[in-house]
Amino acid sequence: MKIGEKIKLIREAHGYNRVEFANILSMPKSSLEQYERETRSPSGKALLKITEHFPQYALWFTTNTLAPESGQIAPGDDIPKMCNNGVPAELLDAAFERMLTASIALGWLTPKPDIQFSMLADLLRHDFVAEGGKLIERSEGERDAV
Repeated sequence: MKIGEKIKLIREAHGYNRVEFANILSMPKSSLEQYERETRSPSGKALLKITEHFPQYALWFTTNTLAPESGQIAPGDDIPKMCNNGVPAELLDAAFERMLTASIALGWLTPKPDIQFSMLADLLRHDFVAEGGKLIERSEGERDAV
């Protein structure tokens, strides 16, 4: 995809007309039109303005690659929901599920009729997130027993 097409795609993804987009980027509308039509190449300064105003597209804009786990997406993609520690919520949830499943398989957690298991899972998830998503490792004694 050519650079002019990318600029237009960013503009349209955010619902801006050319005048609005040019104002946001502090550039003349005529320059923006020329960039989009590929009749003029944007300067380094113009490219920097675009990536500064839309940093979520910087990787895609410059290299045609994506890294959604780092918040680097293409126009039209959804930005992954991030947790307070900067880890994408989807990855943290998957890691928590693995940790909880491993804990049950190891016999560390056994559901009992009089205990609400969902509350326990909520407490575990809170601690798991607080620790930055570290999985529980088996102790040396448990590894030897297996």
